[in-house]
Amino acid sequence: MELLTPQVMHKLVFTIFVHGLSDAQTNAAHEVLLEAQDNPNPQVREMAVVALAELQVPAAKRVAALAKGMRDSSARVRRRAARALGDFGVQAIPAMPTLVIGLRDADTSVRRDCAGTLGRLGPAAGPAVHGLVNLLGEADTRCRVVAATALKQVGRGAVPTLLDGLRNADSEFRGRCIKILNHLAPDDDDVRAAIRTAEAEDDRCRGMSSTDHFIPLVFAVS
Repeated sequence: MELLTPQVMHKLVFTIFVHGLSDAQTNAAHEVLLEAQDNPNPQVREMAVVALAELQVPAAKRVAALAKGMRDSSARVRRRAARALGDFGVQAIPAMPTLVIGLRDADTSVRRDCAGTLGRLGPAAGPAVHGLVNLLGEADTRCRVVAATALKQVGRGAVPTLLDGLRNADSEFRGRCIKILNHLAPDDDDVRAAIRTAEAEDDRCRGMSSTDHFIPLVFAVS
């Protein structure tokens, strides 16, 4: 067999995308690509993920391979795998535990792509809500936006965890939770009451903060 270099993998990916493979070739390619996921070259592993996502084998096999890609040592490979899983819709549910772990990845873009894929699962991504809410505290704006969108796609199942977020010490974090809650449950009396309480507490804290800067003048009495 020809040595699996990035160049060879590019040829295989191109063939899969443009020309397709016969059934016999597809089965052989599947085995080759699974082995390529253990290749020491991260470029080869990345191309293997790209090819596996498109290879015409049962979705369950591809999802399992992509879930393995989510555990790769290379952030680029993990990112590719997370994005590719988003194209499988509810068929990617078996990979959800790996995607949830990915919400805590050391790489910001991996966390963001995991959030985006989980959002595409809709209400089925309920187990990911806690991790998605945590991403509302991210420094990266795009990551926060994707997480907020994903929470809206999950729907009302995200409400209890967002309500817990109203107790966070960070007022900006609480404000992000409030925006999503207003979107998800605008007519829920309990949610509205919790939001009013949180906003009243924010107003109180701002009031106290403003008085901290007031320094009374002391006049000498003759």
